[in-house]
Amino acid sequence: MERDLLAKLLVNLTRSHDGVLSQAELVKGFESVLSTLEDAVNDAPKAPEFLGRIFGKMIVENVMSLKEIGRLIGEGGEEARQLVEIGLGGDVIGSTLGMIKRERGESVLNEIRGSSCLRLEDFRPSHPNRSRILETFF
Repeated sequence: MERDLLAKLLVNLTRSHDGVLSQAELVKGFESVLSTLEDAVNDAPKAPEFLGRIFGKMIVENVMSLKEIGRLIGEGGEEARQLVEIGLGGDVIGSTLGMIKRERGESVLNEIRGSSCLRLEDFRPSHPNRSRILETFF
């Protein structure tokens, strides 16, 4: 489970007393990953799910908020909203929510969702190719 170790490393680097990784650097790194996600899916079809698990860890460890993750996903891709329009944004946010639910339970998930004011409808693509992962949260 290297992906889980990567999420743990990012949490620890962001929380370190030496300030090894600042919040701004973490956000910039995630923006970079999201900008290339569409291409990455060709080589790693589960990349959106893996990224969602990392985002979920950032949220449950209070490193980033669901609102901030949602903003990054919404703006992600080569152009703003591109990931949402092709369905990858829904896969990432759905995987993020699934990880939170598995790790902390449905009540914590509902609390996090409620405090974020994030509208899941905003992550549905306009065409019929909907995210199977996101649809489980409607």
